[in-house]
Order: sequence, then structure tokens, then C-alpha cells
Amino acid sequence: MIISDTGVPLLVHMPNITQTCRITGREFTVTEWEQEHLKKFGVPLPTLCADERLRRRLAHRNERKLYKRNCDLAGKPIISIYSPDKPFKVYSQEAWWGDKWDAKDYGREYDFSRPFFEQFTDLQKEVPVLCLMNKNGVNSDYCNITHGNKNCYLVFGGDFNEDCMYSIFSMHSRNMADVYWVNKSELVYDSINCIHCYSIKYCEDCQNCSNSSFLFACRNCQNCFACVGLVAKQYCIWNKQYSREEYEKTIKQFKSDTWSGVKYTKEIFAKFKLNFPHKYANLVSCENCTGDQVSNVKNCTDCFYVEGPAEDCKDVFIGGYNAKDIMSSDHIGFDAELFYEMLGSIRGNHNALCRFSWCSNNTYYCSVVDSCKDLFGCVSMKRAEYCILNKQYTKSEYEEIVPRIINHMKSTCEWGEYFPIETSQFAYNETVANDFFPMTREEALKKGCKWLDEKNEPPKKLDVPDSIHDTKDDILAANLLCEKTGRPYKIIKPELDLYRKMEIPVPHYAPETRNEIRIARLNPLKTFDRTCAKCGASLKTAYKPENPATIYCEKCYLGILY
Repeated sequence: MIISDTGVPLLVHMPNITQTCRITGREFTVTEWEQEHLKKFGVPLPTLCADERLRRRLAHRNERKLYKRNCDLAGKPIISIYSPDKPFKVYSQEAWWGDKWDAKDYGREYDFSRPFFEQFTDLQKEVPVLCLMNKNGVNSDYCNITHGNKNCYLVFGGDFNEDCMYSIFSMHSRNMADVYWVNKSELVYDSINCIHCYSIKYCEDCQNCSNSSFLFACRNCQNCFACVGLVAKQYCIWNKQYSREEYEKTIKQFKSDTWSGVKYTKEIFAKFKLNFPHKYANLVSCENCTGDQVSNVKNCTDCFYVEGPAEDCKDVFIGGYNAKDIMSSDHIGFDAELFYEMLGSIRGNHNALCRFSWCSNNTYYCSVVDSCKDLFGCVSMKRAEYCILNKQYTKSEYEEIVPRIINHMKSTCEWGEYFPIETSQFAYNETVANDFFPMTREEALKKGCKWLDEKNEPPKKLDVPDSIHDTKDDILAANLLCEKTGRPYKIIKPELDLYRKMEIPVPHYAPETRNEIRIARLNPLKTFDRTCAKCGASLKTAYKPENPATIYCEKCYLGILY
């Protein structure tokens, strides 16, 4: 701080700093706000661009790959995100949260002759890890990173759902399958980025729509088919108005009860969408914000899938719910404040460089800790304080040793860096990183990542009825092979019931293949400089420059809607 001659503090603006990413070689900017944020943690400027920092964090998050193995404490069969061949002690949820073991028993002194990450990796191989994260679920064993679900199957990152399947980040919803970021909805299939919808199929970016299929960017519509950008309409097909009788007769021609009919309509609709301007970003009730799929936030830059209230955030993917002063973090929120490079963490203050830090304060370089404070380099700790590498210290000892460790990490160029991608507990293609930053096996191994070789059969055409109306119950006993990847899969009874209720053909692709296809439809988790195709205004948009969609600013887009 600089003081004037009169004794009044003067506000000094720091210029933006240009850094070169040590992985991509591309330049990136560290803003004044980011510099101030980093000072609060005493960490240096990032050496990786925002994309590579996000990739590195996501490489430590396995959401959807589940395995059967035994609990290493009770010996009982469990569902786990850790495959049986992984060198970890894996505990069931009941065992991990119980009091029959103490993570401090695995504590060790810090060795100043070895790099920190090497010591941390050794520790995480010894301390029992949590099999998966599925709290207060009822008949929802095959779910991960979820809370309060009932009768759900393969739901990931979604909370308070009932009778949902094969879904990612669905909240407060019922009777859905194959969705991504669909909230407060019911009877939804194969849709992304929708809210307050009822009985819709194959929709994207829709709100308050019902009894419709193949919609994009529609609001308050019902009984519509293959429409783009409509508001408060009904009985429309390809954006053309029909009478109710004409509508009901015409949509039958598309044979949406058949796999072939749906596949054909998807192909035609993808081209049809390009005839209409797209809004540059989905920012609802936002002030001074850039990014996409963001609502009720203030002063947030390059944020994606953030539901407020939230303010003063940068480079956040999946978060909100009273998030404040967050930088370079993902899957965070619920009263989170002052975070840097955090993964899967909620409720806490002043935490940095952790994965899954819950209800904790002043934690650095920790993995899966709950209700803790003042921890450094700890694994699987609960209700603990003043620990380093799981070893207990007094407050004064902790405050004396941690600065020494930081200086040591500075000498090894580790301080301020997130856990290296090669220290991940998972293979790269088991993690969310491969969804948004896909690599081949050869590329992953070259970067030091692990890789899981899937044992799939050669893809072949399924011998199942094209129409759901011709599908018999015996399909529940069939062992199916994905027509695209050869992955084996099965149809379960609640799934078949939903297909029949909504007249959806049995999918010819495995659930994970369908997830991959949906995620590939999402825009990138970054913004690009483009201009409004109508007025020429400069825009920050998640639509790539090479994306053929016509992009409008909000003012011009609203002008064609109303």
C-alpha cells in the first residue's frame, strides 16, 4: 500500500501480467484481480493457462466409472470408484465415516529431503479412501457425488432426485434419463441445460416447456416439435404454426417411437438449428459476467454452469449457492468463500489446492477432508486440526513447520501448483478430464497419465425392435452390445417402463456412450472473442469462432423474439 503526503492510502492498480503456459506454450493473462487473489494465499502466479489448470483438476475426478470390490475394513462387497486393481485401501461409506479407525494413525513427519508430491502420493496409498460419495440415498447405490436421491441409478453429481437414471447434474427432478444439467423437471429424456420442464425429449436450453420434442432455446412452449427460439407457442413444427389436429397428425410421420426415426430427426434438426441466430450466452440475472449457463451472479468472469447467488469468481466450472471470491475451481459452492484451485469442495473459507474439502477452513493440499481446519497435505481426515501429512501437531508447532514446508516446496517448484496429473488416483479416461479435454491412449501415456484399457467386444448392430411398441419384456434379460463402441450394457425395468411411458425407443448405445455424445454437444468451457452478426458488438461467447452458428448479442437476440 502507498500512503500519500496527507496520510491517505492510495489505490494502486497493478497491470495485467502475461504468462506463458509451460504445457501449451501459449500466452495467457493474469489480471489484477487474480494477482490480488493469489496474494491472499501467498502463492505465485500460475504457470499453466486456465484450460490446463482445469484439465489437471478434472483428471483427479472420477464421476462415472464404478466397480465392484470389497471394503478393506469389513470385507463386504461395495460399489466403488476405485477398481479392484488400484493400490488403495478402500472403505465403504459406513466404514469410512465410522469411528473404528483413525486417519492420524497413518501420520508421518515431513521429509525435507524429498519433494512434497512424492510424500503425499505415498501417504494416499496407505490411508483408507472413501469408496464413493453418495449421502442419504434410498435405493440409489449406483450413484456418485450425490445427496438425497431416491430410486436412482447411475446418477452422478445430482441431488434430491427420484426415479432418475443415467444423468449428470440433475437436481430436484423426477422420472428422467439421459440428461445433463436438467433441474426441477419431470419426465425428461435425452436433454441438456433445461429447467422447469415436463415431458420433453431431445431438448436443449429450454425453460418451462412441456409435451415437446426436439426443441432448442425455447421458453414457455408446449406441444411443439423441432422448433428453435420460440416463446409461449404451442402446436408448432419446424417453427410453423399448426392447428391441434394437424399437429397431432403430422408429428406421427416422424416415427419418434423408433430408433431410426429419432436418429433421422436428430440429424435434420441439427442442420435446421443453424438457420436461426443463437444467443451468445445463457446469462440470466447476471451483472458484469462472462461465461455460459450462469444465473444470479455478480462480477464473475469465464464461469460455466454456476447457479447463484455467487460473486467475485473467475474460471469456475459447476458451482454457486453462495460462492464468493473463488478462482480456478470446479464443482464447488454452498457457502464457499476464498478458494483457489479447489475441486469438489463445499462450505469453507480460505482453502487452496485441495480435492474434496468439505466444511473446512485453512486447508492446503488435502484430499477428502471433512469439518477440519488448519491442515496441510492430509488425506481422509475428519474433525481434525493442525495436522501435516496426517500427523498431529500443536498450534505453535504447526505454524512453525508449515512455512518451512512452503519454502521447501518453493525450492522444488511445487508451491502453488495443483496435484500433478500423473499423481491422480485414476486413469485419465476414467475422469471428467477426458470428457472436456479428450486424449488418445498414446497422448495420455506420453503426458504421464495412466490409462484404462476397456475390454469391449467389436461393435455390431443390435437385434432389437426398432419401435418401443414392439419391444417385449425379454429384453430385460438380454446382454446388449453398444453399436458404436462394443460396450456391454443392459436395460433395467424402471428404464423400460420410462421408455414405454414416453414412447422412447430402446437405445442402441450403451449409457456411457450416450453420456459421451451428450457432453460432446456442450460448448467449450472457455470464451472466445466474436462479434454480433447483426450489430457488430464485441462479444465473449462459448461458441468457437469456427462454429457455424450465427451469434447475436442479447439485445439483438431479444429483438427477434418479441
